[in-house]
Amino acid sequence: MTASRWRADVRGGLRRVRALLRGPEVSPRRVRSYLAEMRDRPRPLPADAPRGSIAIVVPCFGHARHVPTMFESVVRQTRSPDELIFVVDASPDDSGAIVRGLIAGSGRSLRTRSTVLVNETNLGQAASLNRGIATASSDLILILNDDDYLMHDTVATVMGLFAAYPEIALIGAHSIHFATDDELMALPKTIADYAGPTGPSLEVRQPGDVLAYRGYNDLNLTHSGSCFLRMAWQAVGGYAADKRVRIVPFSDRDFQLRLNALFPVAVSPTIPFSFWRSGSSVDHGLNS
Repeated sequence: MTASRWRADVRGGLRRVRALLRGPEVSPRRVRSYLAEMRDRPRPLPADAPRGSIAIVVPCFGHARHVPTMFESVVRQTRSPDELIFVVDASPDDSGAIVRGLIAGSGRSLRTRSTVLVNETNLGQAASLNRGIATASSDLILILNDDDYLMHDTVATVMGLFAAYPEIALIGAHSIHFATDDELMALPKTIADYAGPTGPSLEVRQPGDVLAYRGYNDLNLTHSGSCFLRMAWQAVGGYAADKRVRIVPFSDRDFQLRLNALFPVAVSPTIPFSFWRSGSSVDHGLNS
């Protein structure tokens, strides 16, 4: 065995030992604690929830230069959302002014009720999302980060899937990563381009599956393009702004896990619903 191979084997062994000492990324103890906390709370059935209207909620922080590209993906939806709600979280740039200008300049191309909420102090992504969702009156909530881009038929697709899967409380999907707007513009931009005429197939996850999860990506779906029943958001207590009570550190994945612990969710594992901008995610700890 060469010295370099020996060093690589040692490093690999140390990584495995550290992983064992840290334990699983998704702690079964935290999942059980959450389930015990929720045991006596009302749990409505997704099939009983209305799903005829949809709001897109966009938290905004530090991505002013990407906001116009994101906004284009909303304007170009084949089925317009019923509501569009921006939450500008005391952003250090001019995101708020850009959002207002885009709405004012969209004219009839944006056929939806638009709201811009501004946090006077930085509340973080979880609390901002909760504020935006609480403002919405729609049955379904579709999340779009301010630096990402929706497939142009995402709204129409998720509404059709919620009609076809009445037992599901959340639907999410794979995404395509991109680095620059030029790269994004060169790619096909509808779910139909990737799924064909049959549409995306969904993999259903039951609440009983959650205790078997060990890694963050055992439930793997992109935040942008994820859509859920407003009723389910209420039932799980919304996004957890207090990091100490989360099952995992990331506010989006924590919300998805807590929701899946109570309700069936569905994932499109290979067909994307959105484009995810690499290298600029809000949720790197700064604003999560």
